[in-house]
Amino acid sequence: MDSAETNKAEASAGNQPQLFSAKKLEYIQDTLKHRPFFLYFENDIETMFYSKRADEYLRILMAGKPLLLLMFGLITYFAISQFPNAVFANDMFLVKYCFLPIAIALACVMLFAEKPFFVRNFQWMAAPTSTVILSCILLASISSYDKNFSQHAAYDVIIITTIICFGIRVLFPVCVMIVIISASITMLAAMTLNWSFDLLKLSHYFGLGSLATLVIVGLMERQERLAFLQELMVSHQTVELDRLNRALDRMAREDPLTGLVNRRGFDETMQIEWDRAKRDQQSMAILYMDIDFFKLYNDTYGHNIGDVCLRRVAQTIKAALRRPADLAGRYGGEEFVVLLPNTDRDGAIDVALRILKHVDALALPHSRSKAASFVTLSIGISHLIPDNLLTLKEFIKRADDALYQAKERGRHQYFLSTR
Repeated sequence: MDSAETNKAEASAGNQPQLFSAKKLEYIQDTLKHRPFFLYFENDIETMFYSKRADEYLRILMAGKPLLLLMFGLITYFAISQFPNAVFANDMFLVKYCFLPIAIALACVMLFAEKPFFVRNFQWMAAPTSTVILSCILLASISSYDKNFSQHAAYDVIIITTIICFGIRVLFPVCVMIVIISASITMLAAMTLNWSFDLLKLSHYFGLGSLATLVIVGLMERQERLAFLQELMVSHQTVELDRLNRALDRMAREDPLTGLVNRRGFDETMQIEWDRAKRDQQSMAILYMDIDFFKLYNDTYGHNIGDVCLRRVAQTIKAALRRPADLAGRYGGEEFVVLLPNTDRDGAIDVALRILKHVDALALPHSRSKAASFVTLSIGISHLIPDNLLTLKEFIKRADDALYQAKERGRHQYFLSTR
């Protein structure tokens, strides 16, 4: 992987979910271990679970809107065609206070339910709409205009209760609230209208039916919550594994002392750039360099100071490079290499001179150097447009030979391979 690809991968990895804190991870693990019957999460995890439910709600809504309209149309058509006397009785009471409010609620769903604000707060937006629809159908089911009509409305109550509890993905407490409020509104309306109705029948088809539905919904939500925690654990482990893999890959390609890529990492990138330059017929260059009289430096100042010298020189070489594609690496000992893709002879010389100038500016004392009173570099340069006449290994050898020539000529300078 070349440097550009590495940066891209690291940027992509930076966009991944962060690892959970130790406290949060302990909470998830403890919850999965004990599996409490009544299960609600800490604030941030509850928010994540709610967000997941909101996404599910939106997907279901987009697929289900035509079915809602079709169902309402069929129920309305069936009621009007089969029970016109009940529907239009008492100055069209059921039309005004049952069918029309349901139609308005569904129209609001069609117009606004996919809006971002509605989706973000979907259960608090869906709850009033669902309550209105369920209350209206409940009211129709206890009306006394036609017993057969009331019986069929009772079937619709069961259907709508099931859709609300299972379909719109609101959380269990909200489902309970919708059912209780709908029943309360219906009872209040019946008392206001002085309607007499069969309370036992209502308790049977709505009370017991809703209770059974809510119990199932509650158990299903508990299982969903446990599964959600499992997903979080898998996500955490995946991110952790990816982080460790990237760290291992970086360690395998990075020199721990200088922070530059090591020989393996450099050779991998060099091969990629060689193949690219060969394919596109672009010039490329390599600088092969080492620190002059570094053994004498170590003998004089000690290996600890020698390591400091290597680090400072390495980072200076890296800082002298101006393009993201240029790559500096430690090739071994006091030897460094610089890869310059899409670079001609003059460009390579310019980089070499800039590196020499930057290292000289460090002015690291070197009392036993025969080239200067401070730490200096010798650089060999090789450049070409790759073809089938020369291998990559031979190309690097040319730069190594050029470095030898720079040393032969007195060091503290560059030498350009002319082959």
